[in-house]
Amino acid sequence: MRPPSAIAVVFLVGTAAGCIVNARPLVRPDGVEAVVLLESTVMPEPIQGVARHAFFEVREAGGWSFESVEFGYVTRREVRLHAVWRGRPAEEAIPCLRAHAPGIEREIHPHYLPWPGPNSNTFVDRLLRLCGLHADLPATAVGKDYRGVIGISRTSGGTGLQLETPIFGLRLGLTEGIELHLLALAFGVDFWPPALLLPIDPGRLGFDDR
Repeated sequence: MRPPSAIAVVFLVGTAAGCIVNARPLVRPDGVEAVVLLESTVMPEPIQGVARHAFFEVREAGGWSFESVEFGYVTRREVRLHAVWRGRPAEEAIPCLRAHAPGIEREIHPHYLPWPGPNSNTFVDRLLRLCGLHADLPATAVGKDYRGVIGISRTSGGTGLQLETPIFGLRLGLTEGIELHLLALAFGVDFWPPALLLPIDPGRLGFDDR
């Protein structure tokens, strides 16, 4: 029996990467309490299979509609929900997101690079940290780990540390697991919920994000 070719292996991994167990449905909460949603959408062709654009949607207490907080805009397709904050945490986060977003956008804009960053996912990662919102962006959110030439920081999930350069990076966390970054592409294991992390959309093989 001949061993599988490299092309066949890539095909199988790519097909499997689309499997997420217990995928979280994209349902915007009803009611009148404040809500912050962390979401992502696939990028346009030709990078739709390897990159996602992250963004926030917010609704103030007593409001009826959601407002996007993001760097630029990408047409919404195959949107995934990664985290939800309600009530008091959302009430505190919304003014923080609005206050810091313009400054981060001005900082990133003249230096914007789709790869390795800074870009729209760098923008979201910085807001998560500044506003005390603990969540992980998908493995295919290229730019989420951009720290310049070299940088060390807490993980956005809040339970680990990461060391990053444009060539190589390593992230270790109690819940984030182990993630290796090679040329801004992410490979690893998420401890909770358990999943393999892959640089192929939607970025994980296993259970959905918490």
